[in-house]
Amino acid sequence: MAEPAAALADDRVSEVTLIRTFCAQAATDLRLLADLHALELTVAGLQSLRDMGLPEVLVLQPAGFNAELARGLLRDSLQQEPTPAFMDQLATDFAAIYLNGSLHAHPSESVWLDDEELTCQQPMFEVRACYARHQLATPDWRRLPDDHLVNELLFVAHLLAEAAQQAEPQALLEEAARFLDEHLLRWLTPFTERVSQRCQTRFYAALAMLSGLCVEQLRDLLAGMLDVSRPTAEALEARFKAQALKAAEPQALRYFPGTAAGW
Repeated sequence: MAEPAAALADDRVSEVTLIRTFCAQAATDLRLLADLHALELTVAGLQSLRDMGLPEVLVLQPAGFNAELARGLLRDSLQQEPTPAFMDQLATDFAAIYLNGSLHAHPSESVWLDDEELTCQQPMFEVRACYARHQLATPDWRRLPDDHLVNELLFVAHLLAEAAQQAEPQALLEEAARFLDEHLLRWLTPFTERVSQRCQTRFYAALAMLSGLCVEQLRDLLAGMLDVSRPTAEALEARFKAQALKAAEPQALRYFPGTAAGW
């Protein structure tokens, strides 16, 4: 009986090692995507992306027509000569997506989930609470709100990087999956679809498409690692509505003798 038990233990160690290795690599992918959404591209930055072999360097490689299209657009855009006109087009697109809102595709969760499409609403505070549980805080929430795409990608990367350091990473993987379900994946696909349809450059169309598809693939892989099926969109929305109704219920006032002035 000892030999089968030892074999099972070895299999478990090998499985955890593979999971930890993947988590470290996926965290690197998400940090790279976050950087590309956060920083305007320069000529040196384009050369760096060529040198590293984007998009093939990513461990997240979603399948399907849209993924192949996105990777092809990205390869083509990185091979373009960085002329002043080309760099101006990239700068214009960056501003339209991330700075001035002219595409009507704001890169923050609140705008997509709030009924009035306002920034810095309840989702931002919920995300902030997630960060606080890990002693994390955004450097400047007025410039990049807590629920900005960049910050949410970086938080998932943080959870994966932490999981890569754990002998038993399951709890952190569960938290990453929950954060994706309750926050990032509630709005990422509509955002990336709108950007890819309305932006002017192949680079930012590809970046948007690939970001959404990579995060979707990550969530599918987490489901496999955790051996728990992804909840359907309908199940998630029902959960969110129930939570909202409960939060809106009036709270009964309780009187504690001696704590307030009497008549």
